[in-house]
Amino acid sequence: MKQARSPFRPLVLVAAALAVSACQAFQRDEPVQRIEIPPAPEEAAALAAAAPRLTPTGTVVDARVQQLGAELGALKAGVNDNLIEVRATRAAIADLAARYQTLVGGITARLQVGTTPGNPELISAWNEAQGQLAGLEQNVGRLSSLSTRVAANAATANFLQSSIRSAYRLAGGIDQDHRNLDLLEDDTSRTIVVIERLLNELADEVSRQSATVASERRTLASLALSINSGRMFGAPLAARIAAAPAPVPARPVPAAAQRRPLVTIRFDRPDVAYRQPLYDAVSAALDRNPAVTFEVQGVAPARGEPADQARAANDARRQAEGVVRSLVEMGLPSDRVSLSAATARDAAVTEVRVFVR
Repeated sequence: MKQARSPFRPLVLVAAALAVSACQAFQRDEPVQRIEIPPAPEEAAALAAAAPRLTPTGTVVDARVQQLGAELGALKAGVNDNLIEVRATRAAIADLAARYQTLVGGITARLQVGTTPGNPELISAWNEAQGQLAGLEQNVGRLSSLSTRVAANAATANFLQSSIRSAYRLAGGIDQDHRNLDLLEDDTSRTIVVIERLLNELADEVSRQSATVASERRTLASLALSINSGRMFGAPLAARIAAAPAPVPARPVPAAAQRRPLVTIRFDRPDVAYRQPLYDAVSAALDRNPAVTFEVQGVAPARGEPADQARAANDARRQAEGVVRSLVEMGLPSDRVSLSAATARDAAVTEVRVFVR
């Protein structure tokens, strides 16, 4: 029979061409343009490590003033070093994130138009993306360490400010000594503002980047399953949980309906292709109620000799564990799924039944 021509065929060809070009980007290993993050104007002003110029007076108080000025200079030098390292780390994170997203975008585009199961090109790109994500995680750790050092700068600055204010009460000074102390106090206050702003920014950034890394690890796990099958599964299941509105309490239903399996996987042949139907069914269940949990039950036939039943029970348990691993790799949080075992007279072969709880 002659196949009818689809009006969407040109669009499909265009999508395929875009996917191929996206994949060629990581195959050619083209460099990604490095992203430079310039300092804010107020931050750049604080990068001057020198303390304000003080007029020596030769008084007893002047010796203390000069000591405080040297301490302020050392503090500003430390803040300067931390600011430079923060900017360099942020630039590295932006660079790694751009490379990672390029790789993931190429893999996703290739999978959306279809490819061979276990394509070695996609596996290589996936490994590279995993390496970029690991580098991103290391740089988030550097930001966390920097946050500790900046907190130490804040403690030093507050102590220095207190010492400067105490110096006003020292005897044996002249008016110029107090003018010098005014300069030190003003500069210390500006430095404290820069430090506190940086502390807040680092706390927000570490929290945001850590959540991003955790989310992208789930994305890579879902992509690994898709690469093995040669087609796209979809977004990680955790994304559906996070994006869904607050669930409405479910109405009570009869016990028999509660035990009706959402999915039944019969292992009657090698390499049962269950992952895509499983993903679709679990996604639909989460769309209906994001608060649901799942029970994965390995079911063995309740017939035959005791040795046969024991062997079937072991097979069912192993297959159920594989289904649980697949769900976790698809992005379902491990605390949303439980594992159980059962026997059934109506089961002709070992089965795995997934229930909504």
